Amino acid sequence: MNVDRREMLRYLGWRGQQIDPATDEAMDRMSAKCLECARPKYTVRRFAFSDGVLEGSGFAPQGRDIARHLAGCREVYLFAATLGAAIERELDRTFAVSARDGLLLDTAASCAIESYCDEVCARLQSEMGKAFTARFSCGYGDFPLSSQRTICALLRTDTAIGVCVDSGGSLVPRKSVTALIGVRDGGKPFPFTKSDKCARCANKTCAARGPEQQ
Repeated sequence: MNVDRREMLRYLGWRGQQIDPATDEAMDRMSAKCLECARPKYTVRRFAFSDGVLEGSGFAPQGRDIARHLAGCREVYLFAATLGAAIERELDRTFAVSARDGLLLDTAASCAIESYCDEVCARLQSEMGKAFTARFSCGYGDFPLSSQRTICALLRTDTAIGVCVDSGGSLVPRKSVTALIGVRDGGKPFPFTKSDKCARCANKTCAARGPEQQ
């Protein structure tokens, strides 16, 4: 797990402008603090997938986008991961002292959870010896955020990794992820650990892309 500086700048909306020394130092400091406080955990469960249903679960993911994403897959992983509660407490403390440092720590944590998820998914893909799809999370496209509650229930994330869903459908702790990952019989392995995420994304006009990738 790491905090990639380019990813962090992208999250912050960087467009090639000069970064002042104080902010540069604060980015390094908050990245280090994030990695110090994070206590990453994950849980997964694999299901046979047929006719749009995860067999034995009763869960049929809703939406055209997730249907396209899982087209041709015979198996699906439900996946959840978190950085834990300690980073949440540190975020609250940091924001109370400095809005800038709080924003940078929050951004570093967003990068760290994605990095952790990539590492776990790359290892699962290698162990299984089949090609995976990218992760697809609730709230992407027309895949409803409300499905998060079903995923957490099926994975028992509350006891497995300490993740719950609040009344609004958001994950607690905040720096947590749930996702579906399709398993394909053929094709190339998904490059989860490729450093340049923009290069593996089809959205060429995304605001998160650096100026050199537009």
